[in-house]
Amino acid sequence: MTARTDREPIMPNNRLAYTLLTLTALFWAGNFVLARAVHASVPPIGLAFWRWFAVAVFVVPWGWGELRRQWPLMRARPALMLALGVCSVGAFNTLIYIGLQTTSAVNALLLISAAPVLILALAPLLLGNKLVARQALGVAVSATGVLLVLTHGDIAAIASLGQHVGSLWVLAGVLSWALYSVLLRKLPPVINGRGLFAATVIVGLIALLPFYLGETFIQHRPVQLNTTLLLTVAYVAVFASVLAYLFWNRAVTMIGAEQSGVFIHLMPAFGLILSALLLGERITAADLIGLALILSGLIIAAGRLIPTRRRAP
Repeated sequence: MTARTDREPIMPNNRLAYTLLTLTALFWAGNFVLARAVHASVPPIGLAFWRWFAVAVFVVPWGWGELRRQWPLMRARPALMLALGVCSVGAFNTLIYIGLQTTSAVNALLLISAAPVLILALAPLLLGNKLVARQALGVAVSATGVLLVLTHGDIAAIASLGQHVGSLWVLAGVLSWALYSVLLRKLPPVINGRGLFAATVIVGLIALLPFYLGETFIQHRPVQLNTTLLLTVAYVAVFASVLAYLFWNRAVTMIGAEQSGVFIHLMPAFGLILSALLLGERITAADLIGLALILSGLIIAAGRLIPTRRRAP
């Protein structure tokens, strides 16, 4: 595909791809906002478990053929496959849902913007990549932005971060996603697509089950079967998981991963608008400065807004 100049018209395929990617970012942002909206009535681990159970009903039969073909290669890498399933399906959204019990959707969406920079920071440790000076500076700038978000602009409050436990849970979830994204690069290219998605959903669900049972019977927070639960699970399973995954993959095949990756950064923009309109959450100057620093660090580190191989959050 040749580069398109500013004077060239957007091709119909590009227009469709941009629409699909914009909807994907909107669906993913809605996942955070909805989880915060129902945090008092739907337990976080229960929400994560039933979300992925509903996804599994669709994805496992759909990807079963590819999973069987790729199984010998997956079986030869048990630790890696376990880590991928736990970090993505098992931990990522679960930790964020736990964080959203006590922190705002605005905070969560700002912190998710740090994921690409965390990937840059982890890659040298896990893949042996060399972290050059520009990347180190970018990580430092983004880390400053994360601290602004965590402390709401009062850097002196860093000593009492324990009071912001919800944001720390979210940050742990973002770190889990970054770890998954880096480990994904250790897989041979033939392990991909529907087979990989089905495998991570199965592993993640198995990992979630004991925690779901603990939340239900030890913490005494059972999931209540009601309209709120059904509508919430329907949204996060159908829109934020299955449709987002299909839209994302379709767009990548149409315009490439590099162009598609830029649209990930629509998530905070959509999320901040939805949080303000639907939840009445306030966006402070410190939030906006923190977001600007996070994205600036990413641009400094990579020289551009880089894409990552992702599955639906």
